[in-house]
Amino acid sequence: MMYQLLDFKTKEIVTTDDFVFAGENTPWQVQMDLDHIRHKINLDYFVTATPCLSKYLPLMPIKHPANFVSLRETATPLVKSKVIGKQLGIELYFKVEGKNPTGSFKDRGSAVDITLAKEMGAKGVVLASTGNMAASCSCYAAAAKMPCFIIVPEGVSMSKLAQVISFGGKIIQVKGSYNDAVDLAYKIAKSKKFFLAGDYAFRVEGQKTAGFEIIDQMLFQVPDEVVVPVGCGTNITAYAKGFSEYQALGLIDNIPSLTGVQAAGANSLVKAYEAKKTTIEPLLYADTIATAIAVPYPIDGDKALEAIYQTGGQAVSVSDVEMLKAQYALSTQEGLFVESASAATVAHLFKQHEQGLLPKGKRIVCVLSGEGLKDPNVVLKSAIQPPIIYPNEADFDKLYNSRFFENKSMLFFEQNTVIFADEPTVSQVKEKLNELFGDHYDESFAQKAQALIKRFLAKGKSIYVSDLQDIVQDAREMVDHENLDSLKVISFNVSTAQDKIAKAEVTVSLDGQLYYASNQGVGPVDAIIQALCKACPSEVNYQLTDYKVQIRGQGADAVVYVELKMLKEGKSSVGKAISPDIIQASVEAFIDAYNIY
Repeated sequence: MMYQLLDFKTKEIVTTDDFVFAGENTPWQVQMDLDHIRHKINLDYFVTATPCLSKYLPLMPIKHPANFVSLRETATPLVKSKVIGKQLGIELYFKVEGKNPTGSFKDRGSAVDITLAKEMGAKGVVLASTGNMAASCSCYAAAAKMPCFIIVPEGVSMSKLAQVISFGGKIIQVKGSYNDAVDLAYKIAKSKKFFLAGDYAFRVEGQKTAGFEIIDQMLFQVPDEVVVPVGCGTNITAYAKGFSEYQALGLIDNIPSLTGVQAAGANSLVKAYEAKKTTIEPLLYADTIATAIAVPYPIDGDKALEAIYQTGGQAVSVSDVEMLKAQYALSTQEGLFVESASAATVAHLFKQHEQGLLPKGKRIVCVLSGEGLKDPNVVLKSAIQPPIIYPNEADFDKLYNSRFFENKSMLFFEQNTVIFADEPTVSQVKEKLNELFGDHYDESFAQKAQALIKRFLAKGKSIYVSDLQDIVQDAREMVDHENLDSLKVISFNVSTAQDKIAKAEVTVSLDGQLYYASNQGVGPVDAIIQALCKACPSEVNYQLTDYKVQIRGQGADAVVYVELKMLKEGKSSVGKAISPDIIQASVEAFIDAYNIY
């Protein structure tokens, strides 16, 4: 036998008559027969061969290499830091796992999982995922021509689910946490005789190849430390196994210490480590923007603890704000756009440096586990959209000469912090803008922002950090076209009830003349838009072509950002507005679009 399946806790051999390789109470693990492997490979040739996933087939539990389901994976880049490493006083490298075929480290494990599912004759694959594994397994299952069923908790990033849909994966969303999805996938695999893919014994055997690659790419020089984001704990376990097997084969003399980084809102591993425990206690829920590591109960948490203890590493946590800052630093200073969970590793180094705990000269590898495009909404919620001007150089010069572009376009603060509960003065607004966004907002901009704040407060809405981001964005987009305004809304009223057609009334002023109209719609927004269209003169040819709503904040009183597109006299016009009231935001966006020409 080239490998054995063992119970992680007892180390006893385990077997199963189905395709579920996960213990009911304790996880399983694969023990490769390294003596057998040593006789199968020429180590001299192996050392000089170019690193890639298929190079490590002799170290995987695959009986027939011809069955290997491959997407022609190459080694992911190991990039030496040009800026951040110097700032921190260390020799820093980034293992850029987002360059795998579907954009995350999960592809390594999926290649092995799906190959074994095919090799063992399973009729289908089922798994639970927060997104990355779903995309990965559905892609490899498509390559193997196997049906793949994905169980995900509600709220998974649509950019990740879009990959799943494109690869033909069958998505089922469940009401509950990731661990609820895991339980359901387990039951389905048992009853339907599907292969249970996921963070179980065989996935480690694919993901350990990243450890092999690091050593190969560093020409068999061992880094002092490897820092890994931790969600389920499987990946850091895999790095430990990869380094351990290379050491057992005589390819390296020592193993790097492993640091596992969790989000502060999903830190069960850190709590166990700080209490010097060997088992994980589940959290009630995970609370973090980093969806890839938002796991309240890591399936392989106990294995991850063992990996950390055995390598002399540590388990640490970072806040969402710290991750966002690190994500931005990686993008702007290193040209690496990664998802927020990946940036947790660099956030940890920044935190250590600030605390004076990062020894100078250390050689450290940070694992960047996924591509930034996997979950761009995290960035968009912290960003302010660019200003809008008329297509003339004078408007650009006005912004450029005011040093407007030196202000921040990203904001890294806790978004539920109250900024204004009472009406501020213009000088107070300007002072807060300068504190949070930069020093180059003039008096007129502060007046625009104050006017918006007053309208929010009039609705009974306190101003939070996230609200101020939206207000700044809206003020940026308020093009100075007061003299061109022709349409103004004097008043509006909307009524609606359950299972009833909504009704709206509106009075508008067009070139100084008042017009009144009423109309119905399938909902309040539709009714008010229809009424506005009816009130405007019929001789103007216009048509609504798109309508979008975004919400940055949280809670029922969150600010709504509305964007609608209008074709007016054959020209496309986009209107944008914000308000804690979706009806008012829609009305103001309509006005903005109508008056743009």
